[in-house]
Amino acid sequence: MGQLLQELKRRNVVRVGVAYVVVAWLVIQVIETVSDPLGLPDWTEAFFIVLMLAGLPVILLFSWAFELTPEGLKKTEDVEIDKSVTDVTGKKLNYTIIVVLALALGYFLWERQGLVEQAEQTATEQAAEVTETSGEASIAVLPFVNMSADPEQEYFSDGISEELLNLLAKIPDLRVPARTSSFQFKGQNLDISEVAEQLNVKHVLEGSVRKADVRVRVTAQLIEAETGYHLWSDTYDRELDDIFAIQDEISAAIVTALSDTLGLQVEAAPHVSTVTNPEAYNLFLLAQHQVKERTKTDLESAIPNYERALELDPNYAPAHAGIGLAWYLLAATDGTYGTLPLDESLSKAMPHIEKALHLDGEMPEALGVMGLTLDARERYEEAIPYYEKALQLNPSLTDVRNWYSQSLSDLGRADEALAQMERAYEIDPLSVLTLNNYTNELMLRRRFDAMEPVLDRLTQIDPARGASFKGFVLITQGRAAEGVAQPLQAIELDPDNLRIRSQAAWGLWNLGHKEAGESVWPFPDNLLDLVGFGTDFEYILALAQENHSKDPDNPNALEQLAWAHWEAGNREEGLRLANQYLDSLGETRRPIDGSNMMLALDAMDRGDEEAMLARIGPIEKRFDEQIASGVDFFWVHVMKAMILEMRGKSQLALDHLEKATTRSVMPVERLAYVYEYMGWKDDPDFVVLQQRHRSYMLAERSKLLDVACGPDGFEAWQPSAAECGKAPGPN
Repeated sequence: MGQLLQELKRRNVVRVGVAYVVVAWLVIQVIETVSDPLGLPDWTEAFFIVLMLAGLPVILLFSWAFELTPEGLKKTEDVEIDKSVTDVTGKKLNYTIIVVLALALGYFLWERQGLVEQAEQTATEQAAEVTETSGEASIAVLPFVNMSADPEQEYFSDGISEELLNLLAKIPDLRVPARTSSFQFKGQNLDISEVAEQLNVKHVLEGSVRKADVRVRVTAQLIEAETGYHLWSDTYDRELDDIFAIQDEISAAIVTALSDTLGLQVEAAPHVSTVTNPEAYNLFLLAQHQVKERTKTDLESAIPNYERALELDPNYAPAHAGIGLAWYLLAATDGTYGTLPLDESLSKAMPHIEKALHLDGEMPEALGVMGLTLDARERYEEAIPYYEKALQLNPSLTDVRNWYSQSLSDLGRADEALAQMERAYEIDPLSVLTLNNYTNELMLRRRFDAMEPVLDRLTQIDPARGASFKGFVLITQGRAAEGVAQPLQAIELDPDNLRIRSQAAWGLWNLGHKEAGESVWPFPDNLLDLVGFGTDFEYILALAQENHSKDPDNPNALEQLAWAHWEAGNREEGLRLANQYLDSLGETRRPIDGSNMMLALDAMDRGDEEAMLARIGPIEKRFDEQIASGVDFFWVHVMKAMILEMRGKSQLALDHLEKATTRSVMPVERLAYVYEYMGWKDDPDFVVLQQRHRSYMLAERSKLLDVACGPDGFEAWQPSAAECGKAPGPN
């Protein structure tokens, strides 16, 4: 054993091993440092570690078997002991080890100093953040308790609370959580400190309202959440005519109290918009309460109340803004709640919105609704300034912030859209709309860890909606049967929720249970949104023509009709309508809209490469920016795959198509249609992917049917005995 160790030392095997390990460690540290700046793949560092480990035994064997002599590299056994120069080589190796160790020590000290500086910077930032937060003026306005003899007067106390909230939200440097979050605590007997913690505020305003005939009593108190100390309180007994003066006085008193406590600098408290007739105000508050419910019945009931308020006071701007929003929300679109054609809805809404802005061009609510109506006509660029001005005047209008985020997304500004939803979540953490849209933004990016607490909060407030989102997540994770089962089960929690029913129907239909999907679909007058992803193109065209004839000025209906003609083989008519649709869009949206793909495909078919590239360039840039911002949604990958194939980059196209097919329930026949058109059906690699997708879809379809036919089936879908007894056929 001793002789072996002596021979290892003589042949410099130990020195070579030490030198190799030190150099390998230094190389790995350098790789770790430069990976992020150079954009190297995540596996780079692991690859080099494995490579270095694999090289160690090789270099040790090599140093044992060979010796470096003045004549060159020779086998050790061929070098006579007395002519060996291993001692000279050993000294050189010692010098090498010393130099490399010095470099490694220098690198270690440099890295440690960087970590210290980074830690100091982080600590400084955190301290600054804590200081800023601790000195921040913030207040939550809880819904005032209705103390009137008539419980039906609750809308009045709610309205007073909301008016005060909107007044305070206009004060610079005062953070006010939005109505939807504050009103989540209505009827709950929670400790003020607990409410303040959930809303992340320092102060809470609470009170009560008693209304009797033409008299009203308003009691209000401002509480410091941490101590429970009452900074201010007062009671106002007035005629109903003085309700606006009461609100102004409360607002001014709060500003004074917070100025004394936190040094809030405000020249003057904002004033409420007044109305000349108390009954008009009463009707306005009732209509506002009904609009907040966001159901077709409540919206239809709100309209006559607004109209009666305007008969009593034709120049009451808030009522004009409110009825404008109500008419728009009665449209038959994805984001609204009624059945009116969009053109009819807007023709009734716009005169009121324009009147409101004519009376008060600084009204945040009217500015926001104007942006929303422009958005509905896909005039996104024009909508943006209205949203921005509204939020500048009242940052707590999170409905407007949600609309603003969607417009930014439609214009390809994905990072900004996400930032607005993050801001909305800070201001309005208990709003179902905000939680819904923020969850969606995080899900599109597959940021499941960040999404989990947001989705948990949404589920606590709205279990049915939370279950539907969990369904989407399961689908994106390759568990389609479980994903479609979630909204089917959620229907039992909320049978009247049309959006959950539509999600369940969409999942059933795409997974191959088409008759079941159509039976669950809650919009029988608009089947196109369900079946439009299929391949019965003549049927789809008939539906698109019917939709367009009902609402000819709806840009979405025009776009759907253009694609229906194109896919049904009426290429010239499809192109004509696509150009008509694109011409109606703003300059920013026009080149990045998906309908440009139709013109690009036409150019490809004609062999006009220049025209094809001109069309796909802006679209590809939009998708690349979305992907760079973290968006990992199946449709982005489908479009990216098609564009890459059109550029002749089939392997990259295959990578994106694989992501698309493993993160959705794309109908088998639809994928086959895309394969036929793009020429993928004869490519062996693409064929393997298609077969794998087909097998997955059939397996998931069968799993879902097994659940539906089992003891824990679904109320919304109960397959027949015949269906439960037969195996699934082709989709």
